[in-house]
Amino acid sequence: MMSKASRMVGLMAASTLVFAAPMRARDTRITSDPLQVRGTPQQPTPPTPPQPQQQTDLTLSLSGSGSHPRLAIPAFIGAGADADLLAAAKTVADVLWDDIDFEQEFDLVSKDAASRVPVAQTVETEPYDRWQELGADALVVGSIQRAPAGFTIDLKLVGVRGADKQQQKFGQSYKGCVFANARACAHFISDDMHQKLRGLDGVAQTHLAFTSDRDAQRLAGRSISAQGQSKEIYISDYDGGNPYRVTANQSLNLGSSWAPDGRTLAYTSWTAGYEDIYVSNIFQARAPFRPAAGDWQKQNQFSSWSPDGTKLAFASDRDGGWDIFVVNRDGTNLHNITNSRRAGIINGTPTWSPSGTQIAFTSDRGGSNQIYIMGADGTGLDKLTSDASSTDRPTWSPAPFNTIAYAAGPGPGHDIVLIDVTTRKTIVLTDQIGDNESPAFAPNGRHVAFRTSRYGKDQIAIVSITGKIQRKVTDAGNNTSPSWSRAPR
Repeated sequence: MMSKASRMVGLMAASTLVFAAPMRARDTRITSDPLQVRGTPQQPTPPTPPQPQQQTDLTLSLSGSGSHPRLAIPAFIGAGADADLLAAAKTVADVLWDDIDFEQEFDLVSKDAASRVPVAQTVETEPYDRWQELGADALVVGSIQRAPAGFTIDLKLVGVRGADKQQQKFGQSYKGCVFANARACAHFISDDMHQKLRGLDGVAQTHLAFTSDRDAQRLAGRSISAQGQSKEIYISDYDGGNPYRVTANQSLNLGSSWAPDGRTLAYTSWTAGYEDIYVSNIFQARAPFRPAAGDWQKQNQFSSWSPDGTKLAFASDRDGGWDIFVVNRDGTNLHNITNSRRAGIINGTPTWSPSGTQIAFTSDRGGSNQIYIMGADGTGLDKLTSDASSTDRPTWSPAPFNTIAYAAGPGPGHDIVLIDVTTRKTIVLTDQIGDNESPAFAPNGRHVAFRTSRYGKDQIAIVSITGKIQRKVTDAGNNTSPSWSRAPR
């Protein structure tokens, strides 16, 4: 990497549920999202995701349950199902279990324990006593059947204990599921259940963007080096499923950032031989746009979208030192908002507040890399951190939280830290294992994705904001620089 850039790149309610009266199943049609179906690198603009019909006055209370009802997900019912239908049913049930487990709004009977319960052919013949022995308060019973263009899932939430036994408390018919991506059906169901039963905006339908060298392609000669492997931008489901490459320029591509529309990515690339900001709609076969208009004399890196998607903040050396600039997404009204304007000072890795009125960024103006906050117009500079070690890659949480995640540590290892912008109190999320950096908040603010070396190679992992739940979501190659999309709208 270039000398200046290398310094920047190298740093690094639960609610109470009360069962209402039995509810009639409703129809919800799932429009397939091309982002979740493999295909060519550029896809047509996807259809608008469906809006599930609202169910009113739905509360849930279970006999003998605590604040988090305990659910079991038996094998889905598929009378006369063929091999393809049975495979889809298993995928949906398994992925749905993982999605529900991820948000921790329900306790779950383990997959292993559930697999030892005899498979029933109807809701009425479920062995309720066995499920009660496993501590279940309710069953998530799914039946699957073929449809002209795929399959349909009829899902019921059925009580297990006392007066709730065999009583249907929630019902929904999910249409439009496709065999090519049964996982998408499970993700949709999970988000629908979390919204209707817990009032939570789940993240099962969201996506991660990240950098990976998994294709092991050599860097093109016009890149910053003729040696080594290229690093391309990939996207995947939030849990790492359905990984898909979106760049193929055999260059170095880093620091992807999702626009609020969930269809547009900004990223830093050395495709032209120098680093610049590229903006690409991943569903349209168009050349990426370069709103910062970099060249050999003015280079740009690490962009961040404003919450309304109209602007980008990024770092540039065009005025002599590395400063934070803001530009409209169409390339107009580019202006310097830190104005250090001298070599040797590095301001970088900007991130917008949820309101769009402030920007946090890193700067070494005080001797070590620390996080500063200023107004989006560059006024009101305030130093946020005073860590004994360098800090890097701040990421502002979504509303209503007012928290910034960042990487900090004396080196060589770093940890992911949360700081409350109001109180300045900090919490260390990771556990001092390996090097951890580049945090990215989930759109509901409940988890943070980050790059870690704890598994040998660089991988993307996710940790809850309580620091208690952690899981790896990538495997192949080295994977860095995660960015988390918003939920589809």
